[in-house]
Amino acid sequence: MGKADLHIHSEHSDGMASVAEIFEYVEQHTDLDLIAITDHDMFDGARAALELLAKRKYRFDVLTGMEVTTREGHLLALGISKPIKSLQRLDWSIAQIHEQGGVAVIPHPMSWLIRSVGQRGILRILNDTAPEIYFDGIEAMNPSIAGQVTVAKTKRLNETRFHLPETGGSDAHTLSMIGTGVTYFQGHTAQDLLNTLRAGGTRADGHFWTRQEVRELARIAPQQSYRALVKLPARHLRRALSRHG
Repeated sequence: MGKADLHIHSEHSDGMASVAEIFEYVEQHTDLDLIAITDHDMFDGARAALELLAKRKYRFDVLTGMEVTTREGHLLALGISKPIKSLQRLDWSIAQIHEQGGVAVIPHPMSWLIRSVGQRGILRILNDTAPEIYFDGIEAMNPSIAGQVTVAKTKRLNETRFHLPETGGSDAHTLSMIGTGVTYFQGHTAQDLLNTLRAGGTRADGHFWTRQEVRELARIAPQQSYRALVKLPARHLRRALSRHG
């Protein structure tokens, strides 16, 4: 079985480490076969990952992606080759992910601590008859505090109503958090993961963040908050102005 962490943030959004540092950590300190760089509304981290892969061979594979902010909450776009526009309707974002041959996964479902797709939104997409409008998976293991508060509800509703393939991802913003949430799949490559997910054969696992890990997050909270609330919005604004200038 392959082992993947499908939800990692780099310094290109509100993470604390560069993509190069993430790669080195994964190479030296984990047994992961696959990782996904999923920065908030930024494809820069995925591009940086591709540039690193072009220069050096690593023992693990990489899935390009991003965590897209839709009007109804966050959405993981995995296996895409170009960015998905932010603040669109949820169904439009899903369709655009599938147009690129990627997969759409619900991160930290129904969490009230972070922008998340709610139960009504999930059910509406599940009942949509358009062939390109569907979820490929649901994050059944997100070890962050935001993920913990609804994990039991997510598992219960997925077993009884959603029936979606499950994934796990660390939602890591620091190196030490990488691998705390994982997805098991058949094979070892990014394509193997996509194939297993589409076949409904993935399994989520991991552990919730320990007190020590939470203390580490508290220590870097001011710097991370600056990145999330000041630096990242400023980057988005500059890009928007440059496109319309």
